[in-house]
Amino acid sequence: MVRIHPLTIAQAKPAAATTLTAIKGKLGMVPNLFSTLANSPTVFKAYLAFAETLGQGRLSVRQRELLALAIGQENACQYCLSAHVLGANKAGFSPVQIRQARLGEAEDPLDQGLISLAIQLVRQRGVIDDGQLTAARAAGVDDELLIEVLGQVALNTFTNYSNHVAGTEIDFPLVEVQP
Repeated sequence: MVRIHPLTIAQAKPAAATTLTAIKGKLGMVPNLFSTLANSPTVFKAYLAFAETLGQGRLSVRQRELLALAIGQENACQYCLSAHVLGANKAGFSPVQIRQARLGEAEDPLDQGLISLAIQLVRQRGVIDDGQLTAARAAGVDDELLIEVLGQVALNTFTNYSNHVAGTEIDFPLVEVQP
C-alpha cells in the first residue's frame, strides 16, 4: 500500500518538476521512486547527485548493477529488484548471472569480492572484521574500491528503505524477492 504518494510533474515544486521532466524525456516515464523522492526536492537532488557521482568512479556499470541486485535482495526491496533485474536484462546479463548476483555470487573473483563485501556491510550494518577485509583485499578490493562499495551500499540501501517506508508502487515488471 502506498504510504507516501508520488508527485506528478505538475504537483512537484519547480526544481523537482524540472528534473522529473528531464527524466521523463530520457526514460519515457518517471519511475515512481523518483516521483516519490520528489516530495523532498532537497533529498531528490542529493540522491541524483550522489548516484551520478558514483557513476564516475572505478566501479563499472556492470559492477554497480551486480551490487544493486545483491543489496536489493539482501534488503528485500521488491521495487529495486524489479527495476534492477530489468536494467540487468537490458545490459546483457543472463538470467543465471542475475540469479547469481541476487544470491551473492559472481564468476569473476573481483566481482565476487565486491558483492561479498557489500552483503557483509548490509548484514553487519557496516561493521566488518579483519578477516572479511583481508578476504576482500585478496579478491582485489583496494581502499578506493572499498569506499566505492560503501557508497553503493549507502545509495542502494537509501532507495531500498525509501521504497519500504513509502510503499512505492512497482512500475516495472514484477520480480519476487527470493527467500
